[in-house]
Amino acid sequence: MTRHVDDVDREILREMARDGRQTVRALARTVGLSEPSVRERLQRLERDGVITGYHAALDPGSVEADTAAYVALRYEHSSESKKRVTERLRDEPAVLELHEVAGEDCYWLKVRTSGTEDLADTLDRIRSIPSVTGTKTTIVLRTVFERPLRPDGPPAEGK
Repeated sequence: MTRHVDDVDREILREMARDGRQTVRALARTVGLSEPSVRERLQRLERDGVITGYHAALDPGSVEADTAAYVALRYEHSSESKKRVTERLRDEPAVLELHEVAGEDCYWLKVRTSGTEDLADTLDRIRSIPSVTGTKTTIVLRTVFERPLRPDGPPAEGK
């Protein structure tokens, strides 16, 4: 269950997004609260699922994952098929994101591989999942920018 995030929580989250490696002491000083108060708020934000983890942002080329692609996937419609497909996609290391979508397709996936040969092997594994009825793949030529989710949400129009 996600709780309401107040202005103090947003300030803490903004600072964490800016520098996730800062100490609780530095964070407390920046937001003007005591260390125990900040620690308690962080623990509550984690427990309530607002903070879902702490991650290093990696350069894909440095870890041999410089080929990105989006895959539109369709499968036979049944709850058993959906479960089987989802489990197999969750186990596929190249699949970074899995989105259930409305429209012609069932899922959109973001995958990253070391190159086109690795991408072809990944697509072969995905297409071999029982119940998968089709895929369409779009290879990313260049990532212009990516941005993490901000504590204030998406910018309002006109800002």
